[in-house]
Amino acid sequence: MKKLFLVLAMAVSALGCNAQTDEKPMTREELMTALSPLIEQMKTITESQDSVRMACLDFANKNLNGAGAYVVQAMLPSLMKPADLIAYIDGIEYYKNNKKVQGLVKNLHAQEATSAGKMFVDFSAEYEGKVSKLSDYVGKGKYVLADFWASWCGPCKAEVPNLIKVHNKYAGEKFTVLGVATWDKPEATLKAMEQLGINYPQIMNAQQAGSDAYGIQGIPEIILFAPDGTILHRGLRGEKIEKVLKECLGE
Repeated sequence: MKKLFLVLAMAVSALGCNAQTDEKPMTREELMTALSPLIEQMKTITESQDSVRMACLDFANKNLNGAGAYVVQAMLPSLMKPADLIAYIDGIEYYKNNKKVQGLVKNLHAQEATSAGKMFVDFSAEYEGKVSKLSDYVGKGKYVLADFWASWCGPCKAEVPNLIKVHNKYAGEKFTVLGVATWDKPEATLKAMEQLGINYPQIMNAQQAGSDAYGIQGIPEIILFAPDGTILHRGLRGEKIEKVLKECLGE
């Protein structure tokens, strides 16, 4: 749990004023000062994630300003289920009427609509005059492991060897890996594909289309779809990717 206060501090350092939602944004220094009581509290929390969530909620309740909105946007999505966070935001006028928090709510609704057990949501992207859709691959009788990624994203590139491994091992009539180039320039995507040795199909130039459809706020987001298009898992990473595939494919 102590790691979470470091995540908060680093996120503030990285995002600074971009995370603000007030009409008159706080400076980075003002934001750090406002968040310092929460950061200090995080240092002492050694119990469960529930304790962290309660600390963040208490801070957000008492700070109806840019600092509270920052916690709602940057911390609570990883600590609460989408439906619960939506209900929390709807219950507080300051957050409910805040434009940037409204953007978060839109993403949360998309996450809820595309959670495990729900049917896939289609989207399309155009590149060099050709339109590609998620439905070109998903719901066609195969398991599809879709990787929403970008060439500039270090954690995305770190997952590529795992994806190549399972594609080489399992691709065929029952399974394929699919890349979805997100928030990236096509030429940068193509260069990264060559450098990384990506050998699985790709939806090029998806930009915001896929992330909007699935409420994705950070990449990589790796989603496994069943042969009928049902969403089986979201947020897959590392060794869990092959573990889940073995269970699904019976191998």
